[in-house]
Amino acid sequence: MGHLLLIGADSSIGQSVAKAFIEDEWEVWAIGRHAERFASGVQWAYAVSDVADPVQMEQAAQALQAHLRSLGDRQVDAMVYAVGDITAQKAHEMPLEAWQRILNANLTGAFVATRVFSPLFSPEPHLFYIGALSEKLILPGLSAYATAKAGLEVFAQVVAKEQPRWKVSVVRPGAVATRFWERVPFRMPPKTLQPDEVALRILEAYYNEQRGNLDLIPT
Repeated sequence: MGHLLLIGADSSIGQSVAKAFIEDEWEVWAIGRHAERFASGVQWAYAVSDVADPVQMEQAAQALQAHLRSLGDRQVDAMVYAVGDITAQKAHEMPLEAWQRILNANLTGAFVATRVFSPLFSPEPHLFYIGALSEKLILPGLSAYATAKAGLEVFAQVVAKEQPRWKVSVVRPGAVATRFWERVPFRMPPKTLQPDEVALRILEAYYNEQRGNLDLIPT
């Protein structure tokens, strides 16, 4: 049994990741905005309103550390960062608050989570960041989202070079059938992935020790 730290446990993909790992007899420690949306069976849960807020995330890390000590100093074997947000607005019309919100959810939060929880990682953890096929996002209205997802890939590459013992993966799914499509004026493609499929590929990549980009293309 492994130990998973799941950031964004209330997202559609996060819920599916929790279920997949729990079914594989992992212990799942969940963090997200809406604890009532966490999958049943998570062994520890903590709600934060902003994953890019270092104060809230430090408090979450301290709470998790106390929990792990009570279990005999367990460590995080894998972390999945599944937080995301999207908007569709032309750059010259986008309020700065919207730009910052998208970058905070998709990129800055990933940095903050990695930094504050790293003392709890096992010696050779596997970190998964939910990205996207960023080269296909260069579309009108997606400047913030495309920039954040492309930046996430570079961030992950740098972390992997800084920490050679860590396995670092960016999960780059094509279209996924989630609530994201309700926030943009685009039609959902006829071929999409289900969140459960993404979750199972993450679990498979952990056991295969797959590093780098993990592209998931709907068939």
